[in-house]
This record gives sequence, structure tokens and C-alpha cells, in this order.
Amino acid sequence: MRIRSQSHLRFAWAFAIFWNLVSAPATFLGAVPAIRQGKAVAWIALIFPFAGAALLIWAVNLSLRFWRFGVSWLEMETATATLGGPLRARIAANRLPEDSTVHLTLTCINKVVSGSGDSRSTWEKVVWQEEQTVGRERLEPGPDGENIPVSFRLPFDAPPTRSDNPNDRIVWRLEASAPLAGVDYDEQFEIPVAPAPPGTIPEAEARTTSSRAPARPETSGILVEPVPEGGTRFVLPRCRNIKAILVTALFSGIFCGAAALFFVLVPWDLHRNPFGVFVGGVIGVVLVPFTLLMVLITLYTIFLRTSVVAGPTGLALNSSLLGLTWSSATPTREIGDITLKVGMQVGTTPYYDLKIARATGRPLTISTMLRDKREAEWLAAEIKRSLR
Repeated sequence: MRIRSQSHLRFAWAFAIFWNLVSAPATFLGAVPAIRQGKAVAWIALIFPFAGAALLIWAVNLSLRFWRFGVSWLEMETATATLGGPLRARIAANRLPEDSTVHLTLTCINKVVSGSGDSRSTWEKVVWQEEQTVGRERLEPGPDGENIPVSFRLPFDAPPTRSDNPNDRIVWRLEASAPLAGVDYDEQFEIPVAPAPPGTIPEAEARTTSSRAPARPETSGILVEPVPEGGTRFVLPRCRNIKAILVTALFSGIFCGAAALFFVLVPWDLHRNPFGVFVGGVIGVVLVPFTLLMVLITLYTIFLRTSVVAGPTGLALNSSLLGLTWSSATPTREIGDITLKVGMQVGTTPYYDLKIARATGRPLTISTMLRDKREAEWLAAEIKRSLR
């Protein structure tokens, strides 16, 4: 089965042109004259032309990528992939340099559409994700470029492709990217995934792979130390996710700036009449709580420190944040399986927490916020070993 890559080129240009056709006249005929007249509120309208410029840059980048690489095709060995089984395919990447290193990401996404009309919004929640790197030595020469081999094993417990409800879809997306001089290679494919046949059980190879203890990544910053009373302490330090910190800090800065701009500049114009006071109050009620939420998320990402002590008697969890501390303890007899859970999400990049099943009560979640899935799997395996 052949699947064409999704470039989104036409949509990018259509949206960018439409946005700029609307925002440009409003800027030059409305905002600019108002600014010259000393109306401070008009400065807020400059957000729209700056957004239009960003959209044009995005569309130009997609065009350059298309002119360089053309259309990529994913050729699957079977018509559909099956949960619990392998996904084997190859990507025919036109004009991809033979010395490229390609990063593959297979993601199961729950696309939820909420609202109606102009208020519709789409949220993509990562259900499952796996990554791998294809080195230059594994690339296969093709007639018009390089062929990228694709080999993943799908989980049993993830949902299959579902599109019966357009507001609640399950999509399996494969992304292939390679950093290059100039324009990078970056393509996406939607893959049909079917449920496992009734009565299917995991293959022996899959069970062996899952039971094998993962190795600790060399870049791991988790501190591991023995406890005199018996057991092991795992310390997850502060500032352990620099990329997540930068992203959350950026959004916090944007919202804090918007709030400051609103409360400093807007009152000069809006507070002169009752309608302006009402509009300003409504915007403030929405903007202030969301800004505070973004600031709290940023502080949580930066300053959270987590300590997990696992031993034969049970598991003790201690967390601290800006002088605040909280803890919990669970005896060994109450502890069930330890699995990975997608916690924080930046775009379609998941950060993993640990979910601990308990014999009674709700599962216990350890907020580890680990970007590396291998590191999260290693930590889960080490905690299980320490509990024995």
C-alpha cells in the first residue's frame, strides 16, 4: 500500500494569504492612523500583521521544502498495520542525501474537536509514541533518492484508527525528519491501523523484549543512591527538562506581556464608557487566570524536585516545590504494575510520568516529566527491582 506524504502546502498559502488580506488593510487604514492620533489601544492590533508575517514565513518554508524534495511516498508491506504486530514499510524520499540521518516518530493521536462555528478548536492528545533513528548506513538507494526503512512494533493496548466521529478521531501518524544544510527534510504520513484479531496474544518475541531490563541512557540526570535502611533512592532534580522550560517560559512571557499591555494601555480608551468597562472586565477575567496558570506551569516545570525511595517494605514519594513539600507512602503489598503515562505535552512531544497501580484506591502517579521514553522505562524497571 502506498501513502502520499502530507505537505499542507496549499492550506498554508491559502490561510496566509487570507490572513494578510484581512489584516493588512485593517493595519494601515485603522491601527496606524489610530496610533498616530495617540490611541494606545491601537498598539494591540499590531499582533495581527506580525502573525501574518509568521504565516508567510511558514508557507515559504513549506514551498522550499517541496521544491527540494518533492513528494515522498510510504510503501507498506501490508494494506494496514495491526495492533500488537509489526509495522514494516519504507519511505521513498526523493533527493534525500545519502549521508542523512533520519529520525522516525510513530504517534497515536486522539484528535478532539470542541466548540462550534468560529469557536471550534482542535486538540491533539498523544496516546502512544515511539521513536527511532535510522543511520546513514541503513538507508537504501532508490531510483530518485534514498529509501528509508521503517520498522516498529505496535502495542496491544493502544486504540486502532477511528474516524466514525469527526469530533473524536484516532489517527496514527508517522513523521520522518532529517536536519540538513538549508531546508530540512520533514514529512508526515497517516497510517491505517486495525485492531488485533480476537483471541490474539502477544508473541513470545514481544514478551521477551518487554521483559528485558532497559539500559540507563548516558544523558540521564537522575541520581541513584542506596538507602541505609534498605532500598534505593531515585532523585529527579529541578530543571530536568530544559526544552519544556523554555517553551512554557516563552508562553508565560507572551501572556504576561499581553496582560501588562492590556492593563497599562487599554484603560485609557476602554474605561471612558460603560461598554468599554464591561469589555475590559470580560477580557481581564479570561486573561488573568490563564496567565496565572501558565506562570504556575512554568514554575512547576522549573522547580519541582521529586525523590522516590523504593525498598522491600514499600515505596515512599517526596516532592518539593518552592518550599512546599508533600509526600506519600505505599506498602509493597498494595503496589501493582508500574507503567508509563503521558503527562505534560508540548505540541505532540510527550513527557512521561510513572503510573503505579494499587490494590486499593486510585493509582499513584509520580510526576517525573521525562522526555526520553527509554529513561522512563529504565526508571520504572529499577523501581520494580528495588521493591523485590
